[in-house]
Amino acid sequence: MKSRIVTDSSCDLPIDFLEKDGIDFSIVPLTIIVGDREFIDDETLDTKEFITAMKACETASQTACPSPEDFSSELRKNKESYIITLTSGLSGTYNSARVAREMVLEENGDLKIGLFDSLSASPFMILMIMKLRDFIKTETMDFETICEKLVDYQKNLKLRFLLQDFSNLVKTGRMNRVTGVVASALSIFPICRSDEKGQIQIVEKVRGIKKVLSNFVNMVEEKLKTQEQFPVVITHCNNPSQAQIIKELLEKRFNLKEIYIFPMHGLTAYYANDKGILMAF
Repeated sequence: MKSRIVTDSSCDLPIDFLEKDGIDFSIVPLTIIVGDREFIDDETLDTKEFITAMKACETASQTACPSPEDFSSELRKNKESYIITLTSGLSGTYNSARVAREMVLEENGDLKIGLFDSLSASPFMILMIMKLRDFIKTETMDFETICEKLVDYQKNLKLRFLLQDFSNLVKTGRMNRVTGVVASALSIFPICRSDEKGQIQIVEKVRGIKKVLSNFVNMVEEKLKTQEQFPVVITHCNNPSQAQIIKELLEKRFNLKEIYIFPMHGLTAYYANDKGILMAF
């Protein structure tokens, strides 16, 4: 029985990522409203154009989550599906997926649909999808066991992100305008995390890009006390050079072997903004 993994566009994976694994894969797009323009966050979105439009717009941008029908149309395609969504702490996407699951199961009770609130975003979701892929490919676990093991795996994952452009945070009221100007002028960069409810918290504020990249890499150190090797996923908004520096530092400093880099799509770029970097491990 062929399984399907369904996610939303806050997960920065290419649509053909699971093609070689024989697993069906769907990405349900969110919509981002910038002034009088609507950007559909699918494979046609030009991220650089989107960021430029967001910077030029003096008012706050908005996002719109997918409808339940957007999800349910994908869930009807396979007998066994797994949905992983953006944190419910930032978006109504999880709730849309939950309603879709209930609708589809009412139509056909023989289907099996697992639903997971990532309580996070982008690289965190990618790690969950990679592990889910591995579970499915073993062909030794039933649906219920796979769901239980994915929940256990999720509990041990961490997300850290580095913000370098505060303009959108100021426009949306998440940061005071004066604070944003001062932080930019003094080259102060916050390293943040998502808590157990998916809310954003600042871990530390670092001055200077070299130091902040070094401190950002050191965020994995605690996990190395219990695991010698683990995968790391880095996503970035128009910032491949610093993403590569982080990868090389992780390899050199901690001898980590499995490190992936992906460019952000629109939704993650909306929150991380230009040059933003997210890392999950």
